[in-house]
Amino acid sequence: MNFQTMDYFVAVAEERSFTRAAERLNVTQQTLSANIAHTEKELGTKLLDRSVPLTLTYAGEEFLKYARRFQATRRAMRQEFRDISGNERGRLRVGVTATRGHIIMPRSIAAFQKQHPLISIELHEGENDQLVEWLSGGQLDLVVATITGPAYDLVVHDLFLEKIVLVVAYDLLRELYGNDADAVVAKVEKTANLSPFADLPFLTVGKRDVAGNLARQAFESAGINPHIKVMSRNSETLMALAVRGVGACFLPSELVASTFTKPQDAGLCVIELGKDMTYSVSVAWRKAEHVWSAITSFDEVLKEQLSEVTSEASV
Repeated sequence: MNFQTMDYFVAVAEERSFTRAAERLNVTQQTLSANIAHTEKELGTKLLDRSVPLTLTYAGEEFLKYARRFQATRRAMRQEFRDISGNERGRLRVGVTATRGHIIMPRSIAAFQKQHPLISIELHEGENDQLVEWLSGGQLDLVVATITGPAYDLVVHDLFLEKIVLVVAYDLLRELYGNDADAVVAKVEKTANLSPFADLPFLTVGKRDVAGNLARQAFESAGINPHIKVMSRNSETLMALAVRGVGACFLPSELVASTFTKPQDAGLCVIELGKDMTYSVSVAWRKAEHVWSAITSFDEVLKEQLSEVTSEASV
């Protein structure tokens, strides 16, 4: 049993397919299958249920935890010795939601690459809760996410406050509320309660997204059972649908601001819903005896770039 064994097993566990895992590892299925079978013989237990679809046994689930820890330890060792030798090479795995990636990553990655041209960035996009799980599981080095609940295994630095607003086309509001549309919007903004919008169709993001969770809390607080017309993990798609009058969607205010200089020119009404729709976005990485210098450097670059964005916005 060696590091290769761990890499092989993790690939099979993640792909749930010998075919896809072999392609990912650039080995033959026969080589991969023989390696896993040898490991099972060595351990004296089955790690995989090879029926379709392929699944992990209880022993396989436990072995996967060890395999990922082995991978994390090997990666940490390599990173520490790169720092010791001054060899600035490697691959930094960064996790971010698609929306935040669109807003903050282009300029941050460009700035980081100027400082560290030999370190490549592997950008992973996912829902907020997924990113935190991937980080804790050793599949990412650093995430930009909202950290909720205990995070004893993580180093967490707050970056900025993100505000969620409700975006809806004026034409849709006038269609539903007629001449009372402006008064209905004013009431919602004043009370931060969605009950006047009980008949409004909505567009929502995934269940594991922070904006989606806040939207559901707002619905519950208002006591309404919303008519969800479209669900998508892509906020940009939902925003495009909102422009076309399909429904109202909850979006980060920065995304709206970065897309429309004047939302009203696109026929959009942007409704603020109070401090309950605001939350902290942080940068986080796993606690360790030695933290790769590329991780802390990327943290510094993120803060510098966000500071510049804030300064530009205030001018």
